[in-house]
Amino acid sequence: MKNQYNVIVIGSGPGGEGAAMKCTKEGLHVAMCDYFSMIGGSCTHRSTIPSKALRHASEILYETNSLADANFQTLLTKAEFVIREQFNLRKGFYERNLVDIIDGRAAILDAHTITVKQSNGVEETYTSDYFVIATGSRPYHPADIDFTHPRILDSDTVLKLKDNPRSLTIYGAGVIGCEYASIFRGLRIKVNLINTRDKLLAFLDD
Repeated sequence: MKNQYNVIVIGSGPGGEGAAMKCTKEGLHVAMCDYFSMIGGSCTHRSTIPSKALRHASEILYETNSLADANFQTLLTKAEFVIREQFNLRKGFYERNLVDIIDGRAAILDAHTITVKQSNGVEETYTSDYFVIATGSRPYHPADIDFTHPRILDSDTVLKLKDNPRSLTIYGAGVIGCEYASIFRGLRIKVNLINTRDKLLAFLDD
């Protein structure tokens, strides 16, 4: 029957992808649902892959003495190429393993039914014996900070930065915070990195 599956996975990041591949290899009829227009989840489009690609691009510009002609938008263009490659790689995994891809934002109706709203507003209903919810994480937004302010960004919206600031302050010195500090400092932008712990990246080996 159309739109009926044994398993529907919601969220195509590393967790969701692993679950989908495990299920399909067990002989189940599987679909992957994600609201991103290209599969890969936040890992591919907002956090891990973009920040690593930006960091790598900034290192290349530094090593080749090309920083004078570069800005953050230059790095974003280079990162887009890496993201596109990652999308094509992930899409190939799903196609070879016969996992259907459903584009849109899922909403759970009951234990066996979801509706998926596509970017054009069209909604469609899908049924499944089981659902795997692998929607991952998102940046923390404290209630007393106005994230609609054009000069306040998080680790997702920084990827849409149109300006090239002379200075910026990064609050939070985890992996992503340290990576962006390195990226912007590599572009000769003054960076203030605020750490709430006694040392940087304390959870890593010395």
